[in-house]
Amino acid sequence: MWSTKILGNSVRRKVTESRRIFIKNPDPIKLEDPIKCDLCNTFYNNNVDFALHSIIHNEEGKYNCHLCGHENLKKYPFEMHVRSHEGTTRFKCETCNKSFKLKTHAIEHKYFHTGEKPFKCEICEKRFMFSWLRYKHRRNVHYEILTGKPVTYDCTICNKQYSSSSSFSRHKAMKHKSSGSILCDICGKSLSCKETLIFHLRTHTGDKPFPCHVCSKSFLKKQQLVEHVRIHTGEKPHICQHCGRGFSQRTPMKIHERTHTGDRPHICRICGNGFITKNTLERHMKTCDPI
Repeated sequence: MWSTKILGNSVRRKVTESRRIFIKNPDPIKLEDPIKCDLCNTFYNNNVDFALHSIIHNEEGKYNCHLCGHENLKKYPFEMHVRSHEGTTRFKCETCNKSFKLKTHAIEHKYFHTGEKPFKCEICEKRFMFSWLRYKHRRNVHYEILTGKPVTYDCTICNKQYSSSSSFSRHKAMKHKSSGSILCDICGKSLSCKETLIFHLRTHTGDKPFPCHVCSKSFLKKQQLVEHVRIHTGEKPHICQHCGRGFSQRTPMKIHERTHTGDRPHICRICGNGFITKNTLERHMKTCDPI
């Protein structure tokens, strides 16, 4: 009888051999002789599928990718990592031929073409194209119902959340105090904290680490991506309290509300007229006659 330990060693040897094959050819390849798992007697025709299968025989909390040596303590992120070895063109959109490395991204992209919204909020039955949009909706709209706790206070700089205004104020005072002591080495601009410096530096480097999986745009901040995706999904969570018109982003909604309130915060220093937006003021000043 084969012991579990011996069988486990056999699986590891075969996956290690699979790793050597992968290094020579990083795309999933069909092997001449299928790999047999000695623990459960199943066969696999390519190195990546066998590496994925080997996860079920690993000790809980010990996941080691034998294709590249990557380690991860959690099962789901490890599965996502192993699937990244499957090649960039494995999952292709049949409508527009755009390719994706991960199956989940290809599925999300498909919803953009079909208009399908498979994720439903169980409280208000509103539907969403992506699961993470439903999660944000439940957190922002139904937080108190779901948790029994009051609505949270969100920090727009670092995205941390607080359950009371006092703890939120304390966080801002300690972490994001307006000292203006951090300087950008590139342009000399004074920033209030380390987090704002990180965002500012991206304007110099061009780094946009938050890509949209529907189109090719990328963004400096995660919140910018969240608001952009609403253009694709049609979601308009920001509602004008005066006329009920919906907006995908908060800033355009606030500007729109000025048409109801008469608020014109942008004042021409030449003639004293007020304008709803800064762009409108700038256009006006180009032709403003002081006489």
